[in-house]
Amino acid sequence: MKKILIDFSVMLISVLLISACNLPQKNSTPTSDPNFVFTAAALTVEAKIKENTPVPVLPTAMPPIETAIPPQPTIAVATITPIPTQAPTSTPTSLPCDAAKFIDDVTVPDDTVMAPGATFTKTWRLKNTGSCVWSTNYAIVFDSGTSMNGPASKQLTASVAPGQTVDISVDLKAPDKPDTYKANWKLRNANGVIFGLGNDNKPFWAQIKVASPTTQLFAVTSASFTINPSSYNGVCPTEITLVGKIKVSKVGTVTYTYQREDGFVSPVMTKNFDEAGEKNLVEYSMTLSSSWSGKIWLRIDEPNHQDFNSQQFSITCN
Repeated sequence: MKKILIDFSVMLISVLLISACNLPQKNSTPTSDPNFVFTAAALTVEAKIKENTPVPVLPTAMPPIETAIPPQPTIAVATITPIPTQAPTSTPTSLPCDAAKFIDDVTVPDDTVMAPGATFTKTWRLKNTGSCVWSTNYAIVFDSGTSMNGPASKQLTASVAPGQTVDISVDLKAPDKPDTYKANWKLRNANGVIFGLGNDNKPFWAQIKVASPTTQLFAVTSASFTINPSSYNGVCPTEITLVGKIKVSKVGTVTYTYQREDGFVSPVMTKNFDEAGEKNLVEYSMTLSSSWSGKIWLRIDEPNHQDFNSQQFSITCN
């Protein structure tokens, strides 16, 4: 700023000297405007100031810089496929070694009426529901109640595989006193372990009602039959003939069948009695077409629900 003032002072003096040199001569016409000199000086000074004053350089507007935006990576969207819900499957449970299921009372249903001292055969049909074979070392054993002269135990007569059924029988005798009696039974394995029915090891039983001795009951007191021939070896098929007889206590009608160990059951037959006593039955023939060996018995369906006179028979076909 100090330099500018010095320059301005120098220019002002110079203008005044120049102006003095240009004053009018003797014959010249004087200038009509007395401020002319000062105006000219001022303009000269202004021009000089502008000449020495640096012109400010304004910043040049820069064009906007386009910033390249890098392409965004493509994000893969996973498609979720719903997994169908499957029904739960039951886990198979292992079967116990020894287990049994009651199927039927083959003879002497519950509350069958018996005369005092009457003998009878009780037969149960059981199923082996365990995983072990019931060998002939297995047995039926008396568990509780009234034994009715039954055995303490009785061995099985044949092996029973898992899933098979078997008929198990014991011979019993009705007590002499009129009442209701029940004998409970279970099974015993080869190691002496006793087991019953189902997971609770429940017993199976024989339950009868003994009538008063003053009451005359209609009952079959004995029954038997013969097999003709008693055995056979020859050409098949062939017939065997069964001839039976039944004795009853009083008037009534008896229904009966012949049955075999292989599951054969004859048609139901009847015999009428008009008094107490014994009568012969009609002959019954059965045809056998192949070799076989087993037991045959006479089954009284009414009134006793009891099996009589089981016999062994064999046939050999050539």
